[in-house]
Amino acid sequence: MAFAFRHLKVVAEPSGACALAAVLGSLIPHESGMIGVVISGGGVDLPTFHRLINQATRRKEPARV
Repeated sequence: MAFAFRHLKVVAEPSGACALAAVLGSLIPHESGMIGVVISGGGVDLPTFHRLINQATRRKEPARV
């Protein structure tokens, strides 16, 4: 969620960010070099989103490109 928000400017709900996390964590084989990821959002309320983003910031989320 934090990566999507900071780098892609996308608000994603926790379950909507799972596919992105799997790709960023190298859990999805990608021999072809091309991957499509569907990121969904809207299922998280603002206070929860704010709390989760702040937690990721305190953990010093690693920067990935």
